[in-house]
Amino acid sequence: MKKIGLLAVAVLMMAACSNDETSEQGYKADNGEMLFQFVYPGVTRATDTNFENTDKIGVYVTAKDEPLQIGGNEVNNELFTYNGSSWTSSRKVYWNTGSHDVYAYYPYSKTVNDISDYAFQVQADQSTAAGYTASDFLWAGKKGVAASASPVTMTFAHKLSNVVVKLEKGENYTGDIPASTEVYVHSTVTKAVIDLSTGDAAKDNYAGTGSVRCRQKSATEYVACVVPQNITTRRPLVEVISGGVSYLMEGKISLKPGMRHTITVTLDKNPEQTKIDIGGSIEGW
Repeated sequence: MKKIGLLAVAVLMMAACSNDETSEQGYKADNGEMLFQFVYPGVTRATDTNFENTDKIGVYVTAKDEPLQIGGNEVNNELFTYNGSSWTSSRKVYWNTGSHDVYAYYPYSKTVNDISDYAFQVQADQSTAAGYTASDFLWAGKKGVAASASPVTMTFAHKLSNVVVKLEKGENYTGDIPASTEVYVHSTVTKAVIDLSTGDAAKDNYAGTGSVRCRQKSATEYVACVVPQNITTRRPLVEVISGGVSYLMEGKISLKPGMRHTITVTLDKNPEQTKIDIGGSIEGW
């Protein structure tokens, strides 16, 4: 009886549209089923390629110009999972008639308690691929979408900040920088609040500061996803633990959403002679 009921609902939700276009996944959906192609923003991920097998994305759909809400939308936080070549929803979803607004975010969360202030926290340990990618909040939105047999292309954008710590050897530094070197970003708020209707992210003003262990990208380059914020007072910002020596450096920085900030640390045999350049390059992420 439950299966029959679900089928009836699906039939009622089908849009009266039919065309012969074939989707990029190699099949067509001329029965009104929603299909999506999710495009990763560039080549800056842990794998430097694209979305990965088993990645999960949450999708909302509203009637055009209707406000996005926790519930009562045409589609409410529907789970889409990547199998390495295409995306499939946890259940079949279908277009209604008319035009629609679509919102998508990554990583997926089963529980969303607030649309305008969705709580998200970056991982304290981003030294692993899992910790790093789970901290990279992505968002995509598209207005006025009409039902189609072809997949809707949703291009994502990074909504947090990215910190790149580059290590250089000073004049008195001998040998290579050890592969076991650890890099930390300190004094940052790790909790964010995000508006899922716009993707805008800001630090949680009620959260305290913490530390993030960076992921090693190369022998001398480390990266971390951090919440956009201004660190305006001098405090411990970057720590490099290398060869049994801890290099702890203070600094101020303005971390902007969707931007990559490069910090250069020049290591010296004497920790007191180590230099930090926070005014490094800032570029789109």
